[in-house]
Amino acid sequence: MSSCGSALRNRFAGARVAGVSPRWVRRAVVGIGVVAAGLVAVLVSVLALGPSRQQVGVRPAAPATAGARSVQPARQLAVVRILAHGAPVSVPRSFLGISTEYWTVPVWAKHLSLLGQVLSSITPDGPMLLRIGGSSADQTRWAPTKELPEWVFEVTPAWLGQVRSIVNHFGVRVILDLNLVTATPTIAVRWARAAEAGLPSESILGFEIGNEADIYSPASWRKTTAGGSGSKALPKRMTASSYASSYRAYAKALNRMDRGVPLFGPALSDPAAHLSWISHLLAGPHLGLRAITVHRYPLSACSQPGTKTFPTIARVLSENATAGMARTIGGAVRTARRAGLPVRLTEINSVTCGGRKGVSNTFATALWAPDALFELLRAGASSAAVHVRANAINMAFSLTRHGLVANPLLYGLALFARTLGPNSQLLPLALQARPALRLKAWAVRVGANTVHVLLINKGTRAVRVSLQLPATAPVTAQQLLARSARATSGVTLAGQHLDARGRWVGKPALQTIEPGAAGYPVTVRGLSATLVTATLPAGALAAKHRR
Repeated sequence: MSSCGSALRNRFAGARVAGVSPRWVRRAVVGIGVVAAGLVAVLVSVLALGPSRQQVGVRPAAPATAGARSVQPARQLAVVRILAHGAPVSVPRSFLGISTEYWTVPVWAKHLSLLGQVLSSITPDGPMLLRIGGSSADQTRWAPTKELPEWVFEVTPAWLGQVRSIVNHFGVRVILDLNLVTATPTIAVRWARAAEAGLPSESILGFEIGNEADIYSPASWRKTTAGGSGSKALPKRMTASSYASSYRAYAKALNRMDRGVPLFGPALSDPAAHLSWISHLLAGPHLGLRAITVHRYPLSACSQPGTKTFPTIARVLSENATAGMARTIGGAVRTARRAGLPVRLTEINSVTCGGRKGVSNTFATALWAPDALFELLRAGASSAAVHVRANAINMAFSLTRHGLVANPLLYGLALFARTLGPNSQLLPLALQARPALRLKAWAVRVGANTVHVLLINKGTRAVRVSLQLPATAPVTAQQLLARSARATSGVTLAGQHLDARGRWVGKPALQTIEPGAAGYPVTVRGLSATLVTATLPAGALAAKHRR
């Protein structure tokens, strides 16, 4: 018998001396043997998670159970560690931005203090990027001198003053989307000249030529214009070649106004299917082009039930809505890089067409947002602006006379912002876990010695994570929580929530975690996220990534 068995026999021999019958002792020894065998089996099953080590986010995910409770008693095991090899990816300053429509600006201008509270919660580093455009861009006209149809949005000096107020208060930099459908280069130049004169110097990052011309529909626009005078000038169709020609006409006119004016395009709805639009644009003269712009929405409220893009909570939580979405910009990134240009996502959200109630306004989007943003960052995007339309189901927030309405998506954006910081770098990471656990992990270095590790659990069961870091000091953790994936309210981040004044209220809930023999033990509840912050010894990461 082993020494362990001998010790057990000696202990139970002592028990017999204390008056315990030998038959009871024999039964106890057998029982302990069974328990020991069970523990060995558990250990073997943990090791059987497999030696394969992948970068986070490439494993396929099983469908989520929509509306399940986020707290489950069962715990599964996973291992997360920072890799010694692989180069970190620098996070561009002002990576996270906001996109909105022209007609949202007057609404926000009435609630500047609330807007400031929102922006402060989601601005990790550098000035906030504000893109103004979307579908409203092709309906705008600057300070018209004659009465125009009702469908035209009149951009007036008063409206420009509201944008100026937002810029002055919060130091945002703006991208202005120009009308390509119902305007001309001459009309666009009038608006661009007024914008440059009316906004603070250097506050305009660039002008974007058009909005989703790759899905232009004459029939839809005839409906918008109601067959009025504007419908007579509508393009019959738009193609990659015609867009490239239109871009050159706009660029030539704008360059005469301001030599070297920065321009963006082609603002594609589907960069994977319409990659040729980028190739056509780059193949010819593209005066002033500073960035390739695309939009991404993995799901659409305009899709019919039964189609693969019809919005459901399970699909919002799927890998296709994050990693799959990021893969669709790969061709655009490669093509743009060959031309020495970055790719900016000037619109993203989980569901387009305004969103779907019971999906786009739920806690599922809070878990979607940080994962999607990190996937886009890793795919090569230089910025990503979340589209926030006033009075839309998929809006992250709403500013009303009753105060701030913070939807779950806003909490996800705040969590992403807390994961970043000055001079951030995305670190290579290894995740060992069964795909069915639906766990994602991201590691970010901030400054010299701070590391943030974001753990996102899209499954319904709690996961026990062994977080292996080159550190020995305690770490802190904060959680993003809600009652279920379907929750539309009651969301908390680090135990706090945003009140109607845009303030974080409630007692902060930060957990301190001591290191164990196998790393830092972190339990991530089902359908939740946990952000771990660690301060590493000086030089620990530099040595780890030294080649």
